[in-house]
Amino acid sequence: MCPNPRHPLLASSGVELAIPVGSSEGIIQRLTETNRDMTAPPQLDHFWVRAVIVNYNGPGLTLRCVQSLLEQDCVSQLEIVVVDNQSSEENWRLLQQDLVGYPVILHRSPKNLGYAGGINFGAKLQRDHSPEYILALNSDITLSSADAVRRLVAALREDPRRVACSPLIRDRDCPVPPEATVQVRRLPNFWTELVVCSCWLRRTGFGRQLQRMHLYEDCLPYPIGTTLDCETINGACFMMVRQFLEAVGYLDERPFLYMEEQILGAMISARNATACLCTAVIADHIQGASTGMRGRSRPLRREFQQARSELFYLRHYAGTNWLGQGLFLLVRSIDLLLKTLGGQLLRASR
Repeated sequence: MCPNPRHPLLASSGVELAIPVGSSEGIIQRLTETNRDMTAPPQLDHFWVRAVIVNYNGPGLTLRCVQSLLEQDCVSQLEIVVVDNQSSEENWRLLQQDLVGYPVILHRSPKNLGYAGGINFGAKLQRDHSPEYILALNSDITLSSADAVRRLVAALREDPRRVACSPLIRDRDCPVPPEATVQVRRLPNFWTELVVCSCWLRRTGFGRQLQRMHLYEDCLPYPIGTTLDCETINGACFMMVRQFLEAVGYLDERPFLYMEEQILGAMISARNATACLCTAVIADHIQGASTGMRGRSRPLRREFQQARSELFYLRHYAGTNWLGQGLFLLVRSIDLLLKTLGGQLLRASR
């Protein structure tokens, strides 16, 4: 996520088709403890990673993502699975054509499972190898260095409590360096979720303070070449320990869109485990390309879906009672009304 351009750093600067030939003080303290030289590629024992790419009407993006995975220096220890989430027939045909000759396992889901469902679909595949790690990727992600996968594995192996890891995500359209942008979030409680995702409450003084803590802005910019324990992952690209994923029953598929990062974070916290951010690895991202929302404002139906997923999180993972849920619905109703009126005023001014 690209911050406001006034940021100080910127100002100062299934069908299967196998085709032959992925408290701020505590945070700062942990960051210091795990900071080490990661300039040299880590030396690791044998490992096996399954990369799962979820495709939806983006065959060209998926091809770029596959190609970046095949450039990894551990490609012999990497299995690539592409899950098509019920793309159109034309895009499905193009995807099959684009991947001919590439060593990938291509599956088509019989229905659109959502992002979490697509990852689970690929992670559960029974193959000859049982992977130690699952690397989940949006189709609009490319890995910028040949040792990216190896470094993510090394970050997880540094601490047995770590079960998920994200690289720095570099948005192609954002002029701010990735280490100075929002990457991961602290787990929100009821009040944090209510305020920081409200178009008007987050603009209050109290809202700005909550948002700063929620987005780890107190830790920006992140030092490059370190590993930072954190509470959530970045959903665009993250690696998980497969045994943990199986232990929690895989990703929660009930919210079709949104809140995947917070829900996984809550599952990690419930197991007394932790996620981490590996700033020695950068993944390039074309924001909004995989969802077809690039350069567009979010339509009202997506706003409704966001609110539904937030309510699901609050009910099932934050222990919010009926009174809190009612307050949440009231505030989000005001949000939707303001956004609707704002959109109408904008269209009228054109």
